[in-house]
Amino acid sequence: MSSKSDITLIVPGPIGWEMWQGTPERGYSCALENGPMEASGLEKIPSGKLVMAFPVREALAVPLVVQTTDEAMFDDLVSMHLEKSGVRIQQDSGRLTDVFHVGHNGEQTSLLSVVLSVPRERSMPSRSPSEFDISARMFQMPVNGITIWQELGRWVFAMTHHGELSYFQALSGVSLNDDAVQEIQLALTQLSLQGVLFELECLVVWTTGNISDPSDDVVSDLAEALSIMSHAIEPKPRPTLPRLMSKIVPADVRAERRERAEKHKRNLYIFALLALYLGLAGYFGYEYYQLNNEAKKQKKELAAVRADFKEIEYFDKNWSLLAPVVDSQRWPLHLLKRSSEAIPTGQIKNLRFNRYEANIGVDENGNKISRVQIRGEANDSKLANLYLERLKKALPEYRWNPPPDEFDAKTNRWKFFYEGVSNEMETEL
Repeated sequence: MSSKSDITLIVPGPIGWEMWQGTPERGYSCALENGPMEASGLEKIPSGKLVMAFPVREALAVPLVVQTTDEAMFDDLVSMHLEKSGVRIQQDSGRLTDVFHVGHNGEQTSLLSVVLSVPRERSMPSRSPSEFDISARMFQMPVNGITIWQELGRWVFAMTHHGELSYFQALSGVSLNDDAVQEIQLALTQLSLQGVLFELECLVVWTTGNISDPSDDVVSDLAEALSIMSHAIEPKPRPTLPRLMSKIVPADVRAERRERAEKHKRNLYIFALLALYLGLAGYFGYEYYQLNNEAKKQKKELAAVRADFKEIEYFDKNWSLLAPVVDSQRWPLHLLKRSSEAIPTGQIKNLRFNRYEANIGVDENGNKISRVQIRGEANDSKLANLYLERLKKALPEYRWNPPPDEFDAKTNRWKFFYEGVSNEMETEL
C-alpha cells in the first residue's frame, strides 16, 4: 500500500510503460507492468510526486571531451559542440537539453550532452510529472561496459565509464543479430574519432522474462563480435532516481507550470484583497457601532434638554410661523426680483411674465409649503429652457418640475408654466 511520501516513477518497459512506487530509501516496487505503449494511455496514476523517464529512442546522446574543469563553461562549450555537429534544437519547445559530468583526467573533462526530441502527441501522461530524466540514467549499470536491454519493443544499449553513463543509443532492429553488432561498432568508431574512448570490460544483457529475451549463446556471440571478454545475462534491475535529476522540461509542462504559478499568484492576490476587505469591513463596522452608540447617547441628551427647555421649543415653533413675514428672502416681491433677474441679459422683450404668484400653504400632512408659480411666454423654446435653467440656480431652495412648453399659433410665441415648491421644514433645517 502506497503512502503520501511515495514517489511514482513512469519508466518505459520492454513492451509497454511501467509504474513504480516507493522512495530512494526503501526502494521501488512495480505498481504496473506491461502497460500501454503510449504514456497518455496510463490510467489511475497515484497522487504525489511524479517522475517520468523518457525512452532512449526519444533522446540523442552526444559525448564530448573539453579542455577545462570549469563547470561554468560547460553549457557554452556543449552548445558550440552541438552547433558544430549540426544538432539543431527546436526553439519554443521548453528545455530539451542537459549536460552531465562523466569524469576528468587532469585538465580534461568528459561530458555527456543529452538532447531530447520534441515530445510527440500522446507521448505524455494525463498528469504532468514534476521532474523528467532519461531512462538510461534510472538504472545501476556495470562500471566499465555495455548494457543492453529492451524498451517499448526495441533494443537499446548504454555505455559507462567508471560507473557513470557515457553514451546511449537505440538500435534499429528488434533482435540482437549482426545488424545490432554493426550499429554498436559504428557508434564506437565514430566516438573514437572524436576522441571519446571507452574501456569495455564486460557486456551485460538485461532480461525481463519475456519470449524476446536472448539466449546465452546469442549474448556470447555478441560479446565475441565486440571483442569483449566477459559477458552476463541478468534480470533487469529496479529503477531508481539518479543523484542529480536532469533539468529537462518540455514546453507543454513548462507552460502548465507557468500557468499554475500565475494561478497561485492570482489566488494570493485574491486572498490578500479578501483579507483587506474583511479588515476594512471590520474596522468600519466597529466605527459604525461606536458612532451609532454615540448618536443614541446624543439623542437621549437632546430629549433631556428638550424636556428642560420646552418654552424654547414652543417659541421656536411660533417663530417659524412668522418666517414668511420676518425673513426677507421669502417675501413675494423679493422672490419676484430674484426670478426676474434670472431672465437672460437683453431678453426682456423676448421673454415676459404674464402672471406671478408666491404664497405659503399647508399640505395634507400639515407641513408648510412655499410655492412659486410663473406663467409667461417667450419668442422661442430655447430661450424658455435657458430661463428655466437660470431660474433653478436663482431659487435653488425650490424644486422645479415644469410641464413642457406649449406653442401658441395665434401669438406665434411659446407659453410656459413654471412651478417651484419648497418644504418649509426642509428650509429651516
